[in-house]
Amino acid sequence: MQANMTDDPIESFTEVSIETILTLVFIGVMLFFNRTLYAYVQVTTAIIFCANIIGVFVVPVLIWLTVSEEPLSYYFLALLLFWDYVVVTHIIKQVLSINFFASLVLSLFYFTATYFAAFALGQML
Repeated sequence: MQANMTDDPIESFTEVSIETILTLVFIGVMLFFNRTLYAYVQVTTAIIFCANIIGVFVVPVLIWLTVSEEPLSYYFLALLLFWDYVVVTHIIKQVLSINFFASLVLSLFYFTATYFAAFALGQML
């Protein structure tokens, strides 16, 4: 999951909770329409585990970015976010047995539907 840059712990908890719920719903809907709902636990575990492993690397980069604002820290952050995108794209491609372009589009929709929607919903609450 993505780190939140807010001072309010309740707001952070709300955004992470919304993001998690949206992730679970997105994966469920995606697998339902593909008729592979039996793989829900495996796919959910893979996506959330990989996102959290990459998130472990994001935290020190965010601290470095906040402290120094060096251009290299922005490059590392972009690289880690791209890595997360590529990992989710690969998982979706393997699970749904679709081509690479379709998995790129679906994973872009996944990130939009989870991260940005969670942020927007968190701001409205």
